[in-house]
Amino acid sequence: MIVLLVVAAIPLGLILLSLLDAVRRPTFRRMALRSIVRRKGEAVLVVLGSLLGTAIITSSFVVGDTFDASIRDLARTQYGPIDTLVTVDDPERLPALTDAVAAAEVAGSDGTLAMLSTPATVATPEGADRRAEPHALVHELDVAAARAFGGDPDATGFADPSLATPGPGETLIGEDLADELEVAVGDAVEVFAYGSTLELTVTDVLPRLGVAGFYPQEGSRSPVLFIAPGTMVPLAASAPAGGGAVPPTARAAVSQAGGVFDGADTSTATVAALEAAVGADDGVEIEAAKADLLADAEDEGAALSELFLSIGMFSVLAGVLLLVNIAVMLTEERKGELGILRAVGLRRNHLVRAFGMEGNVYAVVAATLGAVAGIGVARLVVVATQSIVGGGDGEGGGLDLRFTAEPDSLVTGFLIGLGICVITVWATSARIGRLNVIRAIRDLPEPPGTGRRRLRRLVLAAGGVVLGGLLTTSGVGGEEPFSALLGPAVALWCSVPLLRRLLPGRWAVTVPCGVALAWGVLAFSLLPDVFADVDIPVFVLQGLVLVGSAVALASTNGDLVGRLGERGGPALRIGLANPLAKRFRTALLLGMYSIVVFVLVFLATLAGIFQSQGPRLADDTRAGYDVLVASNAGNPVTEATLREQPEVDEVATLVQAFPDFTITPGSDELEEWAITGFDEALVARGTPVLSSRDAAYASDAEAFAAVLVDPALAIVPDVLLQDDGPPGPGLEIGDDFDVVDPVTGDRHTLTAAGIVEGDWTFNGVLVGTDALAGFVSESAPVRHYVGVADGVDPGTVADALTGRLVANGVDASTFVAAIDDELAEQTGFFNLMQGFLALGLLIGIAGLGVVMVRAVRERRRQIGMLRAMGFRSATVRSAFLIEAAFVAVQGIVIGVALGLLTAWTLLTTSEAFGDEALPFAVPWPALALLVGVALSASLLAVAAPARQASRTLPAVALRIAD
Repeated sequence: MIVLLVVAAIPLGLILLSLLDAVRRPTFRRMALRSIVRRKGEAVLVVLGSLLGTAIITSSFVVGDTFDASIRDLARTQYGPIDTLVTVDDPERLPALTDAVAAAEVAGSDGTLAMLSTPATVATPEGADRRAEPHALVHELDVAAARAFGGDPDATGFADPSLATPGPGETLIGEDLADELEVAVGDAVEVFAYGSTLELTVTDVLPRLGVAGFYPQEGSRSPVLFIAPGTMVPLAASAPAGGGAVPPTARAAVSQAGGVFDGADTSTATVAALEAAVGADDGVEIEAAKADLLADAEDEGAALSELFLSIGMFSVLAGVLLLVNIAVMLTEERKGELGILRAVGLRRNHLVRAFGMEGNVYAVVAATLGAVAGIGVARLVVVATQSIVGGGDGEGGGLDLRFTAEPDSLVTGFLIGLGICVITVWATSARIGRLNVIRAIRDLPEPPGTGRRRLRRLVLAAGGVVLGGLLTTSGVGGEEPFSALLGPAVALWCSVPLLRRLLPGRWAVTVPCGVALAWGVLAFSLLPDVFADVDIPVFVLQGLVLVGSAVALASTNGDLVGRLGERGGPALRIGLANPLAKRFRTALLLGMYSIVVFVLVFLATLAGIFQSQGPRLADDTRAGYDVLVASNAGNPVTEATLREQPEVDEVATLVQAFPDFTITPGSDELEEWAITGFDEALVARGTPVLSSRDAAYASDAEAFAAVLVDPALAIVPDVLLQDDGPPGPGLEIGDDFDVVDPVTGDRHTLTAAGIVEGDWTFNGVLVGTDALAGFVSESAPVRHYVGVADGVDPGTVADALTGRLVANGVDASTFVAAIDDELAEQTGFFNLMQGFLALGLLIGIAGLGVVMVRAVRERRRQIGMLRAMGFRSATVRSAFLIEAAFVAVQGIVIGVALGLLTAWTLLTTSEAFGDEALPFAVPWPALALLVGVALSASLLAVAAPARQASRTLPAVALRIAD
């Protein structure tokens, strides 16, 4: 916030100057407010066009607040007083561990709670309407001890003193699980774990709160239930040999002084004290669970804010161009008035300050309303996002978003929006002070710069060329793609003033901008080493280079289109005359449209292509099998059971665990990730396709065979330890990485022998099953690849297995369906980004409407003259519609063409989405919708001013005075 206030000091200082002028200089105040008061409708349009930028910025921060608060809320609903967890590998050791933890000298400890947990499937008794939850978590604990744990019963979920520890045949069930199963107090449920079935009666339903909601998995749901102490260990001991179920997890939970959130602040000291007390014991893991959750919340919130702000900046840029356009129009409209004021003695800086005061009024009102509107925009984004992140079918069932707008975010959005508006207005107003009095009064065009002004322009241009050259040299030499792409464009753009001394004006702009456009297209082919592995921001920069160059070319050579208009009727010639005469203003409008349409087309193309990749990715992943079967780790389905199913032909069993990893051998910066063990059955029908492999292997099959026999080798995903987005710099063939058992702390170094693209089924790191047993203490055969019999539909088999094997918590799906679900989430975010960015298109459309409203007023005498000469009102109306269509069509064409070109470059020449280039396809339905909506809305936006112009009476227009 301090940095923000320092940055905001300039706009706040300019506003303070305007306030002082408003008090001390009534003339300035009257000049600034006169136009606003007299033309309230136009003032409202200016504010509406300006507030959207602030709304976008504010909404970006509010979306981040919402994700931050939603994940932080899990600390309240799923942890409560639980701050630190101490896990032991043997349930029989839990009493001794709990005593040792309680006896440890942990400063500020609020108590210790022992609990046993195991995953299980919970279902209602058999019947026509049977319901099941395959991802339930069963707990054993003492309810009275849980109520006293942490010193605040209200935070535990067991505050009701009538709640008692379940006895044999009884259970306390969490509200999420009760809702899923549609059960209430007195109903019966069945728990399937360790090959046995427990028939229990619900004695009470617990809220999702604190210990009663303890569910250390991703997502907001807590499908939990509590059973009688002493039940779980005998149940696990009775499990069939070779079943593969994970043993119960024994934990001693530690509460730290403070509230639900403040208690996590001392986690570092608590972990250190516990490490000293019990950390040396074999099989003990200590984790600051709540502190890690809160840190993840902060990171996720910041990442979402950055994502939406980055996308939204294109719309903000469109808003800046609108502000510049409005300021230029105001200057030209009042040119004569301003010239007279200068002639009667008003100083240049006074003129700038009066104009800046008017702009400050617009800026303050727009920023205030924009911050408020940003809350509404963020609310819409959150509602749309909830449909994407809240519908998960996995363990946590997705994230429930809690809409939150922090005051700091609203103030930050307001200050940034205010700063952009104020600085833009004052920077544009500065040129007003340079008005030539005589030319302003007579409304004559300004001459080219002479003397000192021309020299200054040439010096700045030369400096820009040098800067561009330095960027190019450093970018190419250091293989830094951002500088290598931007440098030549900067040098070429800055060369325009220099070339004007050697070439005609048209060619001085056309040549460098044409070369810059060609550079933006060909850079990836000309310098393949520099652009071999780049991130998406580089392609966004490519789009900006292309759009900027294309807009300059279009506005400079617009008269070529005008020549075609000479063959048309009077409406066409009149409609093209003004945009061709006011090229700078036309370029600003083109930029507003082009930049937003460009990004919309870019995102639409990527979304369409990703969604169409399901079948290809499924073929690359399934290794010749048809159905992916997942089951509950507490009662996993066995390979023998699957082979007994009549539709099943072949089965490959995968054993999975979740140890810690680091891609830097020896590092203590660890992150949990999946590791999966496979045997010869997986590669019996084929292998998952590798995007790259060690040169020592002639085929993917040889690479997998080598991993099976060598425990030091592994197949790794290109997204290893990367949570979101496309693959970034990660492991390469031959790189080493460490896998660490979180229970024992044993560390093993593996080498990447092959790389899998995407890891869409989240197998994680692939190793041999025998090797996996030596890496981790706990693993379970919870995944199976199933080949179906000939002539049987895999989808039908998947549904049958899911319904038939309820006791094992089986969730079966075809590979195509599983990957389509993952792609649908990504596509959903792309669509969300497009909807968010569409606000920028709204800015462009609103800006065109604002400009045309002011154009009617600015050209009312010209309109009156045309009407007096005999031009019909329909001709005048058509001329204004043609003018708007001319700008909108050019902007849309530029944006569509360059958006498709940039997407094609990304997909065919980059490794941003993996080593294999994705096939390019034009999203025709999305393009048709975008073009149709943009063009129709643009014409509707100018319909009112065009109608107003057509109704202008010649006598009134020719006599009217401002």
